[in-house]
Amino acid sequence: MLFNSKVFLLFVVGFFPLFYAVNDRARPWLLLVASYVFYGFWDPSVCVLIFLSTLLDFVCGHQIASTENDTARRRWLGLSLLGNLGALGFFKYHDFFVGEMAYLLSGLGFHVTAEDYLLRLMLPAGISFYTFQTMSYTIDIYRRVHAPEPSLLRFAVYVAYFPQLVAGPVERAEHLLPQLARPFTLTRALVMEGAFLILLGFVKKVVIADRLARDIAPAFEKHATDGALAAANMLLFTTQIYVDFSSYSDIAIGLGLLMGVRICSNFDLPFVVPSIPERWRRWHLSMSRWFRDYIFIPLGGSRRGFWRTQVNILIVMFLSGLWHGASNNFVMWGVLNGLTMVGHALVKPGLDRVSGVMAQANFTRVLYFYLCCWVTYCTIASINIFFRTPDWDTALSFWRAIYGSGLEPYLSRLPRLHKLPEPILHGAALTLLVFVLHEAERYLGVQRWILQRPGAWAVFCVVSLWLIITFGISGPMFIYFQF
Repeated sequence: MLFNSKVFLLFVVGFFPLFYAVNDRARPWLLLVASYVFYGFWDPSVCVLIFLSTLLDFVCGHQIASTENDTARRRWLGLSLLGNLGALGFFKYHDFFVGEMAYLLSGLGFHVTAEDYLLRLMLPAGISFYTFQTMSYTIDIYRRVHAPEPSLLRFAVYVAYFPQLVAGPVERAEHLLPQLARPFTLTRALVMEGAFLILLGFVKKVVIADRLARDIAPAFEKHATDGALAAANMLLFTTQIYVDFSSYSDIAIGLGLLMGVRICSNFDLPFVVPSIPERWRRWHLSMSRWFRDYIFIPLGGSRRGFWRTQVNILIVMFLSGLWHGASNNFVMWGVLNGLTMVGHALVKPGLDRVSGVMAQANFTRVLYFYLCCWVTYCTIASINIFFRTPDWDTALSFWRAIYGSGLEPYLSRLPRLHKLPEPILHGAALTLLVFVLHEAERYLGVQRWILQRPGAWAVFCVVSLWLIITFGISGPMFIYFQF
């Protein structure tokens, strides 16, 4: 079920009155049933997979905690990891690795046809998210971070919790399970914040993200030939993916607040940032922390010297790209993100010296900050070529068009920017709007100001509802639903 669908609105209208009416004993059952209805609405068979994952990690968690034998503990942890990664690998990566292996064997002289071995399985929605969530549960029990959850019902709700099931945030057991266990309470502040975030998320989705998606979609249906237009579309996609993904997180967090649950934050103003590492510290926080805690730190983190740290970063970013999708495009996307982070580490001493000089006056300090932000934004857009384009050949055509034609095509367009295609101008206006709102939140704390004033909150709700109704909830699905 999609958040941006009329079916989901009917689902919410039916769910919340029941949720508020039943007692604390019945509420977890209602939440579990609702979560499975939400998840299996289009294909009920996917509920079997999430139930098996839930049962596996519930049993493994209890077995790990019930013994002090290190060998037994490792075996139960290994079973949990094997089950989760095996399911993820089978559904998400089987055809990708079969295709790559067939290509490799063909290059070595063997006659192998990948088509004979492809399964073409439909990827169960949200599998990349809930498998990571359940794995973190058993890993943390193995590390003795927390005790196993005694209630299978509550653990099943933790895994299938519908607000953040399909596209995160990726919750941790020590954060979400205690909230699900305590008696239900709802305050006016939670209602105000929850309604604010839900409406904000829908406004961001239908007014900005969906409009950008429609404006730039035709450019990615064919190979790029015009470098300036290709670059413009990639810049606009970088705006779209931020607004689209953050709008989903806003709605998920808002829904949780209306149930008395505070889901972890997933974004910390990442749109205007002065470097790639800073962007990753503020973008998709729950997943970035997962990779940090369960891959980067076990690899040695930053404890083994500069170059080992950079290797660890490259490994993490490679795996992050592979997590996003089973294709060469996503692998390249992850590798390029890693290389830019390593490159930034190499030049950081020089950048710090320049920053120190520019910081001697307020004007030059601000100018330098936003110049760095613009360079970072363009770098992200360049890397996102491999994220947005549908295949490797299209990605290379965009890369060649943008970087292979020199500066002349760009300079020749400067006197006639106003003659750019209307979708590009429209998208640029929306990007400027996102920038202004982003910086208003950074410096003025607009959200906090509205939530502290019931009158302002009421006006925001009315205007948001009007915008949502005017623009309509009928756009494409959220980008991260595909993962």
